[in-house]
Amino acid sequence: MEKTKNAPPYFSVIIPTYNRAHLIADTIQSVLDQSFTDFELLIVDDGSTDDTKEVVTSINDERINYIWQENGERGKARNHGVLKAKGHYVFFLDSDDAIATAYLAHAFEQIKAKNEPEFFHIRYKLVNGDSSLPAPHLKSATIHQKVNRQNQFACQFFLRKDIALRYPFSENRDLKIGEDWYVILRIGQRYRFHFSNEVLGEIRQGERSMEAPTTSTVLKSRDILYSALTMDEKIPKKVLKNVKLELTFLAALSASLEGKRRQAFNLWVQSFAQQPGILFKRRTLAIMKHFISGGR
Repeated sequence: MEKTKNAPPYFSVIIPTYNRAHLIADTIQSVLDQSFTDFELLIVDDGSTDDTKEVVTSINDERINYIWQENGERGKARNHGVLKAKGHYVFFLDSDDAIATAYLAHAFEQIKAKNEPEFFHIRYKLVNGDSSLPAPHLKSATIHQKVNRQNQFACQFFLRKDIALRYPFSENRDLKIGEDWYVILRIGQRYRFHFSNEVLGEIRQGERSMEAPTTSTVLKSRDILYSALTMDEKIPKKVLKNVKLELTFLAALSASLEGKRRQAFNLWVQSFAQQPGILFKRRTLAIMKHFISGGR
């Protein structure tokens, strides 16, 4: 792609980060190694107290823009990045993940072919040490239905900048689970989800697996997310019920991992009453496994 001198970049890659000095260099390098070069890279440091600034500013590449802010959590950092972005599209990437060398080239080709849609996503794989597992195959006929039940995109997606400005992330500090789902659900009631099933992204689970959310965190996020979505007149009641079910069910798993058997059972029963089909979900098996193995 030929670029006019001083023209804004086509993509703005936004990486929010907090105390990931030991991980972020690999994530940055995966972006800088792209075969498609018409992009800027915005690193939004959410008030890190480690050496994140030193790591980022030591990388000599004019496409990098390091931005520091007082700690405000991921939603505020992503919104800050959008406000500073110059690109036609913004792309969100977490600071411990990575993208393949062909990622942006493939995105550009697909976005142009689809007449520059509001939303675009490229499928990813979950990486844990030496093992990896591709995210489920996506189908246009069912994608909206699936997203209304559970976030299928994580926080690796492209938004046209005008859409990103119109539908920002929640900046509620206590919304720690589902802040990306909040944006996706609102967009999904208004626009079509465009995507590619090429597996070119990586979500690295090694460190995440050691940061399992507490039951109270999940329940607080559930209530905040539910309340925020009720303010959007486009969100159907059935979607609100799905949000409550998904996070109550997740809270049941968190309670079982914490050994809180009674709370885990009560939360699972609440979920089952709303959707008996959860009896056959793998999460139910995990809850029952921890329930049987003991706890308080």
